[in-house]
Amino acid sequence: MVVTIHPCFHWIGFHITSSLLQEGMEVVGIDPISDRKKDLLYMFVGRNSNFQHFYNIEDKENHIQRTKGEWEIEIWEEGLLVKGENYEEEWIEFPLLYGEWMDLHPTESEDQSDLKRWILDKEAVYIGDFLEDFLTSLFNQETFNRRERKLEEETLNERIKSLWCCDQMLKKV
Repeated sequence: MVVTIHPCFHWIGFHITSSLLQEGMEVVGIDPISDRKKDLLYMFVGRNSNFQHFYNIEDKENHIQRTKGEWEIEIWEEGLLVKGENYEEEWIEFPLLYGEWMDLHPTESEDQSDLKRWILDKEAVYIGDFLEDFLTSLFNQETFNRRERKLEEETLNERIKSLWCCDQMLKKV
């Protein structure tokens, strides 16, 4: 299975890209790499032999043909548009998500405790939990269904610390 991700270096696109690569899938990433954050994220996956990058969809179409069994995932602000191997489409609306590499400005968080409060108040969903359900539906070729999870305090604190470290790293880039 080949999966095309567009844009692959949006923070959600990056999580999808790296998760698929970890599963041994072939990923074609489309992204103009228009800032230093995207350039940094490229460094994490760019040397993976299962990853091909193109700056735009036209470049991809000029170099490789869509193959049987190829899926396309477009990331929009509100959700994902998933195009299956037979060109059927499914729209998956995002819950409010949080995770590493996201832009923290909308949360108005000045520290980790502010971020934790925002996550709990907004009932935000961790990107890894969302992707676990999404990838299960993708691999099984089923309609997306998000499971509710009970969040442990220690797990939440670890996720916040990781997200905060990524944000601090981006400020140095």
